[in-house]
Amino acid sequence: MKRHIGVLILVISFLISFSTLFGTEYVARIDNMELGRINVTETKNGWISISEIQYGEKYTVETRTVFGKSGLFELYEATFKTNGELVAKILGVSKLNKTTITLYAYYDPKNPSVKTFTFTEPNIILLDNNFIIPHFEMMLRIPQPQFQILIPQALFNPSQTEKASGIAQLKRLSENVYLLSYEGTEIKITKDKAGIVKMEYSNGIVVERTDNKEKRPLNKQIRK
Repeated sequence: MKRHIGVLILVISFLISFSTLFGTEYVARIDNMELGRINVTETKNGWISISEIQYGEKYTVETRTVFGKSGLFELYEATFKTNGELVAKILGVSKLNKTTITLYAYYDPKNPSVKTFTFTEPNIILLDNNFIIPHFEMMLRIPQPQFQILIPQALFNPSQTEKASGIAQLKRLSENVYLLSYEGTEIKITKDKAGIVKMEYSNGIVVERTDNKEKRPLNKQIRK
């Protein structure tokens, strides 16, 4: 009996490790053209998201987001690489209704440009660019008609700074379908019990879960 229990524990541990290692994969496309893949994993140390996108060059965005019991983010780390070369980082911290976003731009690899932004609006929801699926997952766990949102990546572009923070609208279309609207962009989000199934952007981009038919391992995590 002890031997069988030991084998059962080993199998369960393997399955948990297998799920953590591989995560859930999404594919981003426009019409029939694939733009890239996103691998998402929820771990005890936060949500890990790795987006590999092709826009002429290969862009890799790796993020780790830690959420509190309220469902709001507490820590956000992101690194951005172009063709494997580090080009930028983001560090976001939310504490006592104060959100600080620090941007690192590596124009000079040895001497990055650093800018810090502070936001005092309460209950900020992060909805960053490059298909950071965990942020949308957590938003749908605490649905409201309106959200105070923040798009950290938009802060890199001075012409978009004003639109980086604002009020987004969330409308429930049916039991598992929502419509998110912000600054002229609409995203139709479909989910099931396992999480987000599909995100359809008003500009024609579709992000859809592959249901793990083509799982690929998470090769690395965010390094501080």
